[in-house]
Amino acid sequence: MAKVQPSVPVQAPAATPVEAVDFRSYFKVETYPHAAVLYRPGDPADRIYLLRTGRVRLMRPGPVLATGAHGKESLHALLRPGDLFGEALRPPEATMEEYAVAQGETEVWSIEGRDLKALVEARPPLALEIIRGLNDKNRALTRRANALTFKEVPARLAETLLVLGETHGERCQHGGEIDLRGITQQDLADLVGASRSFVSTLINEMKRDGLLGNVGRTLCLRQPKELKRLATKDRV
Repeated sequence: MAKVQPSVPVQAPAATPVEAVDFRSYFKVETYPHAAVLYRPGDPADRIYLLRTGRVRLMRPGPVLATGAHGKESLHALLRPGDLFGEALRPPEATMEEYAVAQGETEVWSIEGRDLKALVEARPPLALEIIRGLNDKNRALTRRANALTFKEVPARLAETLLVLGETHGERCQHGGEIDLRGITQQDLADLVGASRSFVSTLINEMKRDGLLGNVGRTLCLRQPKELKRLATKDRV
């Protein structure tokens, strides 16, 4: 269950221009524990969210089984602080089609569609920042769709690893590597549209070739240039 923060002055984080505005009179500020569900399929699509701290996983429901139940959810996006998500510009009867799940303790600011309209009217430049944020989301989805269409799984995996390294990677202390903490092989399989066993095989091959390494369960990017070369390969 989310814990609503008291109504006190707060300073927006400085990660992006959209966060440099004083939002306290418009936004609802909430913190969520690990694995808390922010929204689920069927909830009203009437709110935009700004991730301030932590991570959020956007999960698609699994296919409908013969029993009528849904299969296992799959990851389709992993968000970082500064990302916008949710829906507020659809018809009033529209509902969400995905799960948003906190990974670790997470702080999220949200605003209803009617309040978003008032905010944009009060601060017109903010509309451009919101549009940029939503366009970033659309570009990421388009890039993933293009990869699924034009690239083989090894190239898709290399591209996904590089993107995650840029957005979620941490410089490790045992060399010039980039660590991908909290990202599992199943996450990678979901993101590239392949089976976990196939992705595991590819990761082992990349480790053998020196492109990847690991410290415990944390995957490390060791040769980003070689990963980039592999990521540029299209289908033959």
